[in-house]
Amino acid sequence: MIYNLIRETPRYRLNHIALELGLSGRGQTKATASKYVTRLYTEEISLHPNLILKAHENCITKAFFLKLRKPEDLTSAFLKLSNNPHISYMLLLSGIYDFFVTTRYELTFDKNLIVKKSSPMYDPIYTHPTGWNLKMNDALKLFANKSCERGKIVRDVEDFLPWDEIHFNIFDIMKHNMQVPFSHVARETNLASNTVKKYFYKDILPYCNTAHYFFPKGYSHYHQSLIIVKSDCEKGFVNNLPKLPCTTYVFPFEKEIALILFHEGVQNVMFAMKKLEEKGFIKKHLLLVPLHWE
Repeated sequence: MIYNLIRETPRYRLNHIALELGLSGRGQTKATASKYVTRLYTEEISLHPNLILKAHENCITKAFFLKLRKPEDLTSAFLKLSNNPHISYMLLLSGIYDFFVTTRYELTFDKNLIVKKSSPMYDPIYTHPTGWNLKMNDALKLFANKSCERGKIVRDVEDFLPWDEIHFNIFDIMKHNMQVPFSHVARETNLASNTVKKYFYKDILPYCNTAHYFFPKGYSHYHQSLIIVKSDCEKGFVNNLPKLPCTTYVFPFEKEIALILFHEGVQNVMFAMKKLEEKGFIKKHLLLVPLHWE
C-alpha cells in the first residue's frame, strides 16, 4: 500500500501516508508512517523513484552493446566506462557482449571496444507488479502460458526539449532520487529552494517519466537477466510482465526490446522464454547475465 501511495505521489507527505494508513489518531503519529517508509527503502523492497527523461528530437538516449577485442583488457575498459560521466547506465555482461551502455551524448569508444549493436532507445517502461504475492516460479509459468496481443509498443519522440544548462543540472542531481529535498538541490546549484521547486514542477517534471520499483523480498534477493527480444507481439508481451512479482525494466530499441528481468533461478526464465518462442509470441530472444550494474 505504501509503495502505491508513493507511486501516485513520489514527493509524498508523511501526513498523507499516515492518514491513508489510519495512523492519524491519538498515539499513532506520522513517526509510525516514517518508520514504515524507511523500512520500504532500507530493506530495498522499493528503490527511490527516478526521473527518466523522455525521448526528444534534440535529446535521445542511445544504447550500445560492446565487445572487447582482447579479453585481457576487461578491467581497464570497465574502469573507463564506469568513470565516464556521460554514460547514464552500464552493465558488465556475461555472454556474446561484454558491456551494455546508454548515453544521451555523442561518444567515441576506445579502440579496444567494438560496437556490435547500437540503437536509439525510446522511453523505457518500468512495470508495476501485480503478482507480488506469487512465488517467482509460479508467476513465470503463468507468464509463459499467457497469450500475447499482436502489435508493437509505441516508440514516441517528443518535440524539441527546451532545457538550458540549469535544467540539466537540476535533473542530474535528482534523476536517481526525485525525493531529494529542494534545499539540497539549491545548495548544489546556488539557487533558492523556491526557484528549484519552480523549475522542477514547471520545467523538468513535464518532460520526464517517473520510474518506481517493487521487489517483495528486497532488491538484493533477486538475480537479474538481460533479455533481448524480437517479437511481433511486443504489446501483449509487455502487458503481461506486471504479472511477475518484481518490477521489470523494458528498453525499447528501434527493432527489438530488451528487458532487465528479476528472478530467483535462471532456468525458470529460460523455460518461460522458450515456451513463448515455441508458441510464436516471440521470434527469437537472447539471454545475457549482468555481472555488474550501475
